[in-house]
This record gives sequence, structure tokens and C-alpha cells, in this order.
Amino acid sequence: MPNPIPLELRWLYPKIRPQLPLHFASFVCLTLASLMVLITPLCMRWLIDSILPARDSRLLGVALGLVFMSQEGRAVLNALGGYLTFRAAQGTALELRMSLLRHLGLLSADYHDRTPVGEMLYPFSGPIDEISYFGSDLFPSILRTIVATGTTLSAMIFLSPFLTFLATPLIPVFLSIRQHYRSRIGHDADRVQINQAKFTSFLQEHLSGLPQIQLLRHTGRQERKAHELLTNSVCSQDVLWRTSIFFSAFSNLTIVTGLAVILCCGSLMVLSGKLTIGTLVALYALLTQLFDSLSSVTEMYSRAQRTFSSIRQVRAVIEVAPGIKDHPHSEPLPPRSPLHVEFRDVSFGYGKRRGAIHIPHLEILQGERVAIVGPNGSGKSTLVKLLARIYDVESGGVFIAGSDVRMVRLDSLRSTVSYLPPHPALFHLSVADNLRIGTLETSDEELQEVLRIVGLLRFLNDRPSGLDLSVGPGASTLSTGERQRLAIARMLLHRPRILILDETTSSLDPAFEEAVLRTIDQRMPNSTLIVVSHRMHSLSWVGRILVLHNGELVGDGAHSFLTTTNQFYASLLASAL
Repeated sequence: MPNPIPLELRWLYPKIRPQLPLHFASFVCLTLASLMVLITPLCMRWLIDSILPARDSRLLGVALGLVFMSQEGRAVLNALGGYLTFRAAQGTALELRMSLLRHLGLLSADYHDRTPVGEMLYPFSGPIDEISYFGSDLFPSILRTIVATGTTLSAMIFLSPFLTFLATPLIPVFLSIRQHYRSRIGHDADRVQINQAKFTSFLQEHLSGLPQIQLLRHTGRQERKAHELLTNSVCSQDVLWRTSIFFSAFSNLTIVTGLAVILCCGSLMVLSGKLTIGTLVALYALLTQLFDSLSSVTEMYSRAQRTFSSIRQVRAVIEVAPGIKDHPHSEPLPPRSPLHVEFRDVSFGYGKRRGAIHIPHLEILQGERVAIVGPNGSGKSTLVKLLARIYDVESGGVFIAGSDVRMVRLDSLRSTVSYLPPHPALFHLSVADNLRIGTLETSDEELQEVLRIVGLLRFLNDRPSGLDLSVGPGASTLSTGERQRLAIARMLLHRPRILILDETTSSLDPAFEEAVLRTIDQRMPNSTLIVVSHRMHSLSWVGRILVLHNGELVGDGAHSFLTTTNQFYASLLASAL
């Protein structure tokens, strides 16, 4: 037997479980408010059938007081219940955003490479806001409708079982209309979410690259692309609204037809003396209240489908499995063993491009100074990313101290192997705070020492704020070379046993690049230093140079040896002049 509870709600339930006490308190408030709704029509019956004919002013005051108390009490209880549910919904939204953020932090480089930043950002706002709305407004509305429908039908049965029996066919009719439109509204809601995510991703990319777009005179094409995406978004919303309108129209037609039939029958019963006028007025008020609840279900159902679509979007991200994760039997690297690196019959490719790199055998001893050179696309960065386990090999293995990196605990590997990309991340913080990321206890003296190594100390001493200088969003206040030097300084504070610089000095002038690398060489005599660079003449001092071409190792040796024995290396060297 299929589970009657939608999969989306089953997925959401564990997320809202910590907030259940607040939801329960809200439910009590809303239930009491729904019960108070019955007081007004019952008092109206009392007024018309008993109090007014008897001209009893004392009971008239009691009846009016009950009506006032029911209306005011209903408003207060609804407000309190709504506030409690709002608090619960905000707690759920906070936990969802943090869960999403934590999970994105676990996902591997392949996911971040293929997923635009705007697409990753979108679930944090639109979908989670929609889920929060479900908890703060839609869910209480559903509760109010359920409770109000139940209490109203009970009161109607008490007043006139026959007329209530005439009203009950409305429920299966409405449910059949709901079932008919369910899949269409769900599909249309998903399409709206997809189109909005596409535009958000485009907008993030467009705004981040706007200066270059202007320089390239590409604004016209970008505007046409934006218009196309926005048009798709508008059209999908239009389809959703049209489906919702048809849903609402057919539902309301059923309700209004039933209302007319029941009022007609009730009037005939009054004329025949089988029903009092007060009872008919009370039934009319209760029927109107019942139909109002049923009418709101159409909008609630449409909104619930949008919420379910948002849940599916967030769930789809959270259920993406990390490509790089700890093996159940992984262990840390030995603290004092020599960290020799070995590649054994390694093959790797990006996406459908299998076998883009193939290294039958390669060893790098601890403490070696190794440069990796080769033309663009030769596999230089790929090789060191496999060592840092940013990607996993397709076949073969990468070993450190005899352990396959896939069997090494990630926290141990990350603290041992430091990989610095060509465009390292800096944050909208001060220089000191950027340097202390991962090493919070570092003193100012240590910060100044690493800044001196990379040649930034004089630059900061010339600024009034010194180490407190803000680098701005994306380190916009620094030049590209200053950003690279600051990132290298931060990495030096971690004192890694294997340091990989992947084109990280590409924006430094050749003389200064060599000076920085030589200083690192002197400061870290026991660490393995691996440098990927196109600046071949800045690497002549390195003891060992690996030459890659089309993903294969075609040269291995000192600069002087390769210059005389390796024709491919000699041609690379000549082209770099």
C-alpha cells in the first residue's frame, strides 16, 4: 500500500522535529480559535429564535458579549499561534541553510567545477524561503482549515443533519478536481523553480563579469540572453497561474452550486415549518465559513506544490554524494615517517575525457624540490591535484609514505599536503585575519615574518592600518601579485610537509618569483616543494624538473641534464624566451 504522506513531507519531517513543541502549542491556539468561530453563528440563532422574540435585554447583552469575546479571542489566538509557528519555521529555515552550507563544504571539486555559483546560491534564498513560508503561514492555514472544517461540519450536523448530508457531496467532488490538477500544478511549479534558478545563475555570472563584458562590447548579447531567460521564467509562471486559475474556477463552481442548492432546500424547510429562521441563518453562516475554508484550499494546494518543488530542489542538493570522502577504514599519515610520494600506473580524465593523464610510475622523495613544466593542457595541474586528492584517480593509485591517499583521513591529508591554486581565495577581512585562517593562535610577529618572506611587509608598513588593512571583497584592494603573495604567506604559516604551488607565482615578475621560491626553499628545508609554472627560466635552480606532454611524463631530471638530452624540454625552453 503506497504511503499517503507525500515524500517531500516525509523528508522535511526530521528537519522540523526539533520545533515540534512550538508547532504543538501553535496547533492548540489555532484549534481554540477555530472553536470560537462557532460561537457567532450559534449566538445569532439564539438571538433570532429566542432573545429577540422575548425582548430579553439581559440575555441580549450576554449574547453580544459572547460574540465580542469570540471575535477578539479568535484574533488573539490566531496571532499567537501564527507567531509560534513563525518562530518554529525560522528555526527550521536556519537549520536547512546550515545543513545546505555544511553539505556544499563536503562536496568535491568536480561538483563545484560543473555547478555555477549562482545555481548553488539559489536554494539558500528562494526555495528555503518558500519552505519557511510553508511553516510560518501555509502550515497554520492548513491546520486552521482542517480544524475549522471539522468543527463546522459538527455544528451543522447538530443543527440539521439533512442539510449537512446535502453538503457532503462537495468534498469528493472537490477532491476529484484536486487529483485531476495535482500533477499539472506540480510539473508547472517545478518548471518555475528551474527557470528562476537558471536566471539567478546567469545574473550572478553577468554581474561578476560586467566590467569585462563592457570592454568586450558584449552587453547587447547578454541583454538578449537575460531577456530570453526572464521570458522563460515569466512564461512558466504564467502557465502555473493559468493552471491554478482553472483549478480555482472549477472548485468555486462546485462550491457555489452546492451553496445555492442547500440554501434553496433550507428555505423550503423554513416555509414548511421544519426549520427555524435562526437555524437557517446559523446554517448559512456555517456554510459560508465551510466554503471559505474549501475555497482557500485551492490557493493552499497550489502554494503547497510550489513548496514541495522547493523541497525537491533543496533535497536534490543535500543528497548529492561527495566524490571525495573518507574511506570507512581510512587512517592518518604517520607523523614522523618520510613522506615519499609515488604514482603507480595512474590514469585520470575529466568527465567523458577518459585517460587524459597517464603516469606509469613516478617517485618524489621527501624534501625534494620539484618543478613540473609543459605546455597548456599537458596535465601539470591535474597531476598535483591528484596528489592533494582534489580528484581521485580512475585507475592506479597515488601513495604517500606507502599509503594510498584514498585510504588516508582527509583531515590528516589536508594538514600534510597544502595545495595553492593559481587564484587562491581571500576573504573580505583584514590582512591579519586572512593570514590566520586555519592558524588562529599565530602571533603578529609570525605574521610579519611570513609577510617579509613574500615581500609584503614593506607594503603593509607603508599603510596606516598595517596588518588591519582590509583586502576588500574578493581582495579587490590588492593587485593580483599581492593576492598571490598573501596566499603564499598564509600557506607558510601552516608549515606543510608537502607544499604545492600551482601557478601561484604566475603574476610575480620573474626575478621576484625566483627570490620568493628560493626563500621558501631555505625556510622549509625538510618539506617537499612542488612548483607548477610556465616560467621555466625561473626554475633552473630546482633540483628536479618533470616534463609533461599530452598527459604523459616525457622528461625527468635537472635543468642542465634536460637541456642537453631532452629535445622537447629544449624546445619549451626556447619558446619561453
